[in-house]
Amino acid sequence: MGFPHPSHPKETVLLSRYFGDAEARTYDGWVARGGYEALRKALAMTPEVLIEEIKASGLRGRGGAGFPTGLKWSLMPKPDGRPRYLVCNADESEPGTFKDREILRWTPHQLLEGCAIAAHAIGAERIYIYIRGEFTEPLKVMRAAVEEATARGALGSNALGSGRRIDVVLHRGAGAYICGEETAMLNSIEGRRGNPRIKPPYPAQAGVFGMPTTINNVETLAAVPHIVTRGAAWYKGLCLGNPKSTGTKLISICGHIQRPGNYEVTMGTPVKEILYDMAGGPLEGREFKAIIPGGSSVPIMTREEAESALFDYEGIVEKGSMLGSAGMIVMDDSTDMVYQIWRLARFYAHESCAQCTQCREGTAWTTKVLERILAGKGRAEDFQLLLDLSENMTGKTICVLSDSCAAPVVSGIKKFRHEFEAYIQGAREPAMVAV
Repeated sequence: MGFPHPSHPKETVLLSRYFGDAEARTYDGWVARGGYEALRKALAMTPEVLIEEIKASGLRGRGGAGFPTGLKWSLMPKPDGRPRYLVCNADESEPGTFKDREILRWTPHQLLEGCAIAAHAIGAERIYIYIRGEFTEPLKVMRAAVEEATARGALGSNALGSGRRIDVVLHRGAGAYICGEETAMLNSIEGRRGNPRIKPPYPAQAGVFGMPTTINNVETLAAVPHIVTRGAAWYKGLCLGNPKSTGTKLISICGHIQRPGNYEVTMGTPVKEILYDMAGGPLEGREFKAIIPGGSSVPIMTREEAESALFDYEGIVEKGSMLGSAGMIVMDDSTDMVYQIWRLARFYAHESCAQCTQCREGTAWTTKVLERILAGKGRAEDFQLLLDLSENMTGKTICVLSDSCAAPVVSGIKKFRHEFEAYIQGAREPAMVAV
């Protein structure tokens, strides 16, 4: 079992404080570190006060969209006698992202405490934690934590003596990327094919089993106990100039870089500091060429764009991309950008649920056109063909999987067109067998 890297002086260690600490996995170990005190405090608060505290903190969803967490909780309808549910999205399947699994495997009680607080806020008695099927070790750790927390009374029919019932069910996925989309996840929990649902109705109105449901990401929920313990003002103060992006953010950094791994930073930290100071910069003799800042589904940034960006929601958008899941994929000057964009397109073509024509056909044809270019048989009109395919895939499907395929294609053509032209003009040797 590997251990996380030592924290860097420029990191703001909060959620990752106990990564690598095996004792923090246990109930007693977590309690000794102050665990479950936040839940005790939250259970003494009314749901309305608790939701306002989370709203005031500025916490936004850490799974990709960045939607305000407190606002999402407040969208649940008023109690009407129907059961309501909290679903924790632990189906971390975005390429380049590996932060949530570290929370699951090192601090499971941090997540359970956050889930229980959220359940109290929205009036849910049952929590579903949907765990990616490949996460064998995190699943084992989480099972043990749920059993222990239930046996010790933090969860169950009388959580911490409050009279509140809070049960946790672990639901194991089967490795489908599409089930990371919230409504596809709901279908999967119900035992159906993991196809996204048309919205509206939104999960808050008709979620799992048709009942009011709130869905939050692992990292989002893990931050909740810290806000309850230290207060919204403290959390809101964790930002470097932009009040719209508060708190800390876990970043998964992989690719052509000296020290890949997970890093936790205050929102607004310069990306250049993250890349060079924390992660050690490019491999020897190389320079960065491109950065994908938020997992493979967001637009590619050039080195210049990335190095001038601030790492928060607005700072990355300002440079033409999105923060997303903060899975930072780093590519240096040895990278064939056309080949890497083809790999991404092929992934999305493979993972499409095929429910929408634009996605099913668009991702497949995008992959075929890129294969033709890489085989040295590309045509000048292929640029417009790829852009037309991307236009037909963007904003026209039930979920954003097809948009995710289009993002690297459009940004790649815009920023690295000369590499596509080199294949089409025969100035570069084919990278694959002719198709």
